[in-house]
Amino acid sequence: MTCLNTFMLKAYLEDKFSLRMQQNIQRHLETCGSCQSKFEQYLDDLDNSNDEAEDVWQTEATIQNVIDKLPAYPMNVLKPIQKQPVQINWKKRSVDIVKKTTIAVAGLAMVVTFGTAVSPTFASYMNGIYASINPSEITVTKGPYNAKQTVNLFDKKQTDIGVKKAAENGFVQPLDMKVTDQGLTMEINAVAADPLRIMILGSVKDSSGKKIPSFWKDQFTIITGDTVNEFREVRLKDKNGKVITDLDDKSELMRWLPLPNGENFAYEARMNAYFNEANPMPDELILEMRVKRLTDTKGTWNFDIPIDMRPAKAAMKTVALNKELKTPTGATVELKEARFAPTATQLEFSNSNPNKQVVEGFRYELVDEKGTVVGKWDDMIESDELNHNLNIISMSHGASTDFTQKWQPSKRFVHTYMPLDPAKNLTMKLDAIYTGEKVSSQTKLSLAEPEKNPKKVDVAGNQITFKPIIMEEDEENTLFDIPLEAILAKDIVGLPERWTVKDENGNDASIAWLRVNKKENQDGTIKLEGKLDVLFDKKDVKEITVVLDHVIKENKVDWEVPIKEEKK
Repeated sequence: MTCLNTFMLKAYLEDKFSLRMQQNIQRHLETCGSCQSKFEQYLDDLDNSNDEAEDVWQTEATIQNVIDKLPAYPMNVLKPIQKQPVQINWKKRSVDIVKKTTIAVAGLAMVVTFGTAVSPTFASYMNGIYASINPSEITVTKGPYNAKQTVNLFDKKQTDIGVKKAAENGFVQPLDMKVTDQGLTMEINAVAADPLRIMILGSVKDSSGKKIPSFWKDQFTIITGDTVNEFREVRLKDKNGKVITDLDDKSELMRWLPLPNGENFAYEARMNAYFNEANPMPDELILEMRVKRLTDTKGTWNFDIPIDMRPAKAAMKTVALNKELKTPTGATVELKEARFAPTATQLEFSNSNPNKQVVEGFRYELVDEKGTVVGKWDDMIESDELNHNLNIISMSHGASTDFTQKWQPSKRFVHTYMPLDPAKNLTMKLDAIYTGEKVSSQTKLSLAEPEKNPKKVDVAGNQITFKPIIMEEDEENTLFDIPLEAILAKDIVGLPERWTVKDENGNDASIAWLRVNKKENQDGTIKLEGKLDVLFDKKDVKEITVVLDHVIKENKVDWEVPIKEEKK
């Protein structure tokens, strides 16, 4: 699989991919400086777009669709209050919205700082900020820090429900660290840290004391994966100054995930990348941050941020479950453990025997002793259909294919929820497992003499109709839009998002993504309507062969696993 191009950026920017595909793309972007740079250029091109590009964004319906997804605060300036019609320069407005709310519109923050790129989806981002939490349903041991002082930092700023709840429970440490150089003051205001992650909250102010979005703007303008060390370096150390290195990363630099936070900035890192049983987490850590440039100003803003892990480690509860379900179809699933930390609750599953049958995902609920649903997961629904008062999408990963490989068995699934009380009697109720069912289908579509009529094929009882192809060419690439419809066989609930498409010489397309809408027929079968987007890094393609190697089947099960601490 080659890197992203404009077609992929546009599709992702418009939120056309499902949760699983978004996760695949995000993993690729974490380490690809080239794709991050492409995103910068893409935004610049929007500013200087020609009339053809203007047509894409100038309609009121397109922009209003974006605006309707925005909250009234803090970005209420983008949502008109008055009901009467107003004259708006939609092109200028759309570009502003794209730049200011990219993460909200598409779940896309192709962050170039520290060579990483990741963000929550639009729904988890927006709902994570504003979701109200019922404290009566969450009771954890209160932490040692001033809850009111830290909650105020997160109240109207971007974070997720887990960090906000950790602040409410006193597990976010307030800080008052400042460094001023060249008329700019950088502040570190708080740090949330537990065995799952670290997040720091800070701001940058100019000489008049006004906050400026330097960190957020810099990552889209002047910093790339190749130049990041010229601007910032971040390392995690133990209290003796020894650098803690990711086992898979010999650079000794942390992969940070900068997130926009209103006028503030937040940096987040996943702790499980750095510690395991062989390399346990110390009680005390130091986060070393070296900032060498803010916007156009070079200077020195250095911090050694102390992090006391002891309160969060003491509050962390891990419940070993190791319960295994063997289905009659051959799929084997194990619920390995539940982790209860101040900022989140996680369930970890595994596909114990992926070579026998590949598990594509799950559908289940978490219920408490009163029968209240406190967590949900379903790998076959879109991310905006999930309840983001429960799920923390940015910390979850589930059924997915490797972005750079062919269809590969998933072996480990981690689902993340708001902080839950480990003392309560929770139960995981799983009623469906999604498995990959192998099929073999190759459909040739001629381009020299384009098909004038739809081409219908039967793939193991799944009726797929390929409609006439729309082809576009530029100086280097050939793009095909292949509209299709599918009536799925009984118990088949989906087709893979990634396909294989070959030209007449057997060369694979660099991109072949399926984007569909789904609806259920009266007889319980599923109908899909959408298109297959195909890109070849070459011109003069005369014939393509569409290859389908598996479909996704729903297997009904009835599996309940109690999740509670063993009394000592």
